Amino acid sequence: MLPAYCACAYGPRVADDEVVACETGGVRKGTGLLIVAGLCALGMGAAAPASGAREQKPKIVYLTFDDGPNGANDPRLLRVLRGQRVQATFFLLGQSVAADPGSVQRLYMRGHAIGNHSYTHADMTHLSADGIAHEIAATQRLLSPLGGKCFRPPYGAVNGTVSGAVAAQGMKMVMWSVDPEDWAHQDTGYIVNHVLTHVRDRSVVLMHDGGGNRAATVSAVKALIPQLRARGYEFRTVPSCRVPLRGKATGLAAPLAPAPTPTPTPTVSPTTSASPSAGVVVP
Repeated sequence: MLPAYCACAYGPRVADDEVVACETGGVRKGTGLLIVAGLCALGMGAAAPASGAREQKPKIVYLTFDDGPNGANDPRLLRVLRGQRVQATFFLLGQSVAADPGSVQRLYMRGHAIGNHSYTHADMTHLSADGIAHEIAATQRLLSPLGGKCFRPPYGAVNGTVSGAVAAQGMKMVMWSVDPEDWAHQDTGYIVNHVLTHVRDRSVVLMHDGGGNRAATVSAVKALIPQLRARGYEFRTVPSCRVPLRGKATGLAAPLAPAPTPTPTPTVSPTTSASPSAGVVVP
């Protein structure tokens, strides 16, 4: 059975911490799964311009990376981001963090935000509520206290069970609005052109630092940043994934023992989804 995938639309600006309801796009015929269109525009709560003056608000873009940490790709990507003075948001897999516990602190100390991308990269719509909760909780234990309370479901696969389980864990679900499919297109030019063609104010750009050789992605990021700046964009981290920087991160606990690999219980996805206001947030 195919999962429901979230695609994003644009809407009015709201506060950073406000949950933006998804707009129901209907049920895909023959699958019994809700197709959700996530509303993607968030505001930063800027004050109104002074009387008689027209303030030019900066355009914002969020660079996000999935499927890390990755020891081969991350050093190159982090060098590019540091050289360009850009901070991004990384959605990490628990099993990869367990193999490299120091990766969370390395990202955090460079000012990047850290989110939860499940433990095993399983399709959450194929799991029971308990299975989803275990995937999230096992990963969050490894990210704590430096990871934010934000979750991005693998494949963007969402149904009512997923939305409910994410909300029950106290997490905000973070989707995306621009996807150059860098995992499929190992072509720097393609990635750059796709992002520049589709980017808008408050866009959340999805790319990957794990899952294979991401040399094209790293090169694309290096090319994209100055071009986006030239178009008036500023780079921000996803608000719900941010944890205030604590000096030298002295609050970091000793590395936790790797969490056991979850053994999810398959379940049949419901034919209807929970209310879209269950917590799909971008960013």
